[in-house]
Amino acid sequence: MTLALLKNNSTHSFLIEEIRYKVQHLTMQNWLIHFGWVKENSGIEGNNVADKLAKEAAQDLDEQNIVYNRIPTTTVANKIKTKGLIKWQTQWGSTEKGALCRSFFPLVEQRLKTKIPITLEFTAIVTGHGKTKSYLHRLKLADNLTCPCNERAQTPEHIIYECKIWKQQSCSLKQHTRASGGY
Repeated sequence: MTLALLKNNSTHSFLIEEIRYKVQHLTMQNWLIHFGWVKENSGIEGNNVADKLAKEAAQDLDEQNIVYNRIPTTTVANKIKTKGLIKWQTQWGSTEKGALCRSFFPLVEQRLKTKIPITLEFTAIVTGHGKTKSYLHRLKLADNLTCPCNERAQTPEHIIYECKIWKQQSCSLKQHTRASGGY
């Protein structure tokens, strides 16, 4: 396991970085270092001593006061990200504004994972500020809020889920959303 972690350049835990630093330091002093796995009880004196010391240390864990206070920055970053997402989700779920957008994306984390190109048109439609008849009517820029399909008011929900006129584009949007991790 340790050998695999040493080979993986994206692993930056404290102990692995310490080993890499020591190897680099010794290499600069012309040491030749080789890593390899050796089977237990192989008859190699250094390995037998290491096995014996490891077993003694494992048995004496209760008696030792081991302090490990070095936390990898990736662990800290992940905890901060998780707490931030929880706080964001709480605010997202409790605010009165953004109900339409929240109906499309109820989970903040899921939205972040969904690979949808964020365009002006996309933002306008999911926030309810697009050039729909209902929005223009609300701003008193249109006399009628009925959709050209004559089924009901032209709202983003109607366009995406019900409108016969926009059916092909709606299907395409839904397929793209599902394919990129949305629902």
